[in-house]
Amino acid sequence: MNLPELPSAPLDPALAGFLAQLAAMGAPPLEALPPAAGRQIYRDMAAQTGLPPPPVGTVAERLIEGPGGPLMLRIYTPQGAAATARPVLLYAHGGGWVIGDLETHDAVCRTLCHHSGAVVVAVDYRLAPEHPFPAAPDDVEAALRWVAVHAGEIGADPARLGVAGDSAGANLVAVAAQRVAGAVPLRAAGLIYPGVQHVGEASASYVEHGEGKFLTMSAMRWFNACYLGTASGAAQDPDFALLRSKRLHTLPPTWVATMGHDPLRDEGHALALRLTQEGVACTHRNYPGAIHACIHFTAVSPVGGQVMEDLAEWLRGRL
Repeated sequence: MNLPELPSAPLDPALAGFLAQLAAMGAPPLEALPPAAGRQIYRDMAAQTGLPPPPVGTVAERLIEGPGGPLMLRIYTPQGAAATARPVLLYAHGGGWVIGDLETHDAVCRTLCHHSGAVVVAVDYRLAPEHPFPAAPDDVEAALRWVAVHAGEIGADPARLGVAGDSAGANLVAVAAQRVAGAVPLRAAGLIYPGVQHVGEASASYVEHGEGKFLTMSAMRWFNACYLGTASGAAQDPDFALLRSKRLHTLPPTWVATMGHDPLRDEGHALALRLTQEGVACTHRNYPGAIHACIHFTAVSPVGGQVMEDLAEWLRGRL
């Protein structure tokens, strides 16, 4: 993967200290734990390393019919009376398609709701390995179609609809957006450190940052194995390996964030270049001193909060 060089910077000192503390604790790697244990660790971490989120107006949960049974949505509405229906954003959480849920990303969704002025709808899609590919993208697609039809019921305007997600969630909303192209009009897609190819095709940033910077190459191997299972050809399926997709041109204007010390940096960079080549209006923001998952570490370093505020500002201009 030959890519133009991105600006580089030393690792953010606060994040470097945080990583050193994690290493000193000597906890077993995520991939050595049962998925249920990894999910609880992720919940605890998100609760302990983030600043209190800004206020929103209301938070409500709603069950809809999904392709595998009832599917939970959590709906965040901004404060204040709205003269007209608000824009609406479907959000899919990260976590390698294996961990993460509505709780790990509650503060993220509140922050985006507050700063963007949009109704944010978070989807609690099915997780691997219990529900391998393509359960997760099927659920996210179902949630997106539901929001497009029922936006008015939640005080939102279906003509001002966007999607966003981080890591695995960024992958999922990009897949869902391509699947509904032509049927659901989308105005924007926000992709925070997206995962868009199999770890077996590791880029240079995996070699450079695949150890000791929170997300590791071995963890990504575990995530990919759990998610893809034994399905033949799944690692090359464009509904997983987005860089292989022939439908990228159908994406709406897209904002891509990459972190300079993230093993996924280069594939996110490659995606941004591909989108531009395909004629998509793509804004690529690189945060050279940051690491994967920094949007959860706002009590450690301000960079994660800046990522979310930058995305929210861009969304305001698009939605």
